[in-house]
Amino acid sequence: MGSIDGTKAWRTRAPLPVRFGRLALVAACAAASVPARATEGGGNSYPIGVDNLYSGLMLPEGANWLLFYQHYDAGSSRDNAGHDNPRLASFHLRLDALAPRLSYVWPGVRLLGANLETRVVVPIVSANLDMSVARPAPLPPLDKGGNKTGLADMTLAPVMLGWHSGSFHQTAGIEFHLKTGAYDVHDPVNIGRNYYQIAPSYAFTWFPTHKVDISARFRYGFNTRNQATRYQSGDEATIEFSAGYHVTPRLTLGLNGYYYVQTTDDTQDGLRVNGNGNRGRVTALGPDICFQFTDKISFSLKGQFEFGARNRPEGNRIWAMGRLSF
Repeated sequence: MGSIDGTKAWRTRAPLPVRFGRLALVAACAAASVPARATEGGGNSYPIGVDNLYSGLMLPEGANWLLFYQHYDAGSSRDNAGHDNPRLASFHLRLDALAPRLSYVWPGVRLLGANLETRVVVPIVSANLDMSVARPAPLPPLDKGGNKTGLADMTLAPVMLGWHSGSFHQTAGIEFHLKTGAYDVHDPVNIGRNYYQIAPSYAFTWFPTHKVDISARFRYGFNTRNQATRYQSGDEATIEFSAGYHVTPRLTLGLNGYYYVQTTDDTQDGLRVNGNGNRGRVTALGPDICFQFTDKISFSLKGQFEFGARNRPEGNRIWAMGRLSF
């Protein structure tokens, strides 16, 4: 990709092939009544794994339009020990999400020595859940599946800060996940969470050589209470990371992944859910490829294969992402 010459390079070039920043898709959302699932319904306000490529690089000054597509397929739901959940007779979750994001980096504006960015994400999600709960014989499994498509919870980040110095770049800010997605306490599948999340984050991107880039993003989400179910989902920590090798100035091949862990218990009516707090965790690794067609147009494709899940689904993700800078 060539070398980075501090802030000047950041201003005059598009970020090295596809620097996509943060967005919010709703992750796997299932019924809140399903046993042994981390956070309410086993889902997240934040789509873990979205922001690990060039996460410390801010987009160019002016308007930037990004479009994200995610496909998630999980054929198992893990219990507190990492085994298939014995309370479920069957489980298969498929999720497709399309999320446009508008990002505006304010030209010439500086705050604490950093560039200033504002962004909003509007995700459209289609979720399909095939699930049945095991019951004592002779009763057959109880069907708890369903599907839903529509607007999910939007994300607003009024102020994101970006610092650029030589080969080391940083971003930091706070995201607000809003209650805009449809939610019905009686539905087995919901694409809205019916609670807010506030999440500070910090990310860096480092170019140790002109051929290699290393990025990581650290995020911590605080959830509010779902008033409809009196369910309080625990706090969530996420580390997303990537390393890339620049085969040509426009083509990068790399490895990406994430580690997600719930740091506090789920509670309902003040009691720990399932006696263990339903704390979830999962790790994922996979390949990625990025191509920059021009300074203003780029595309990225990546896969993420999950393992080590606890109290949540375990599956695979595919991301396709495109960027257009104006």
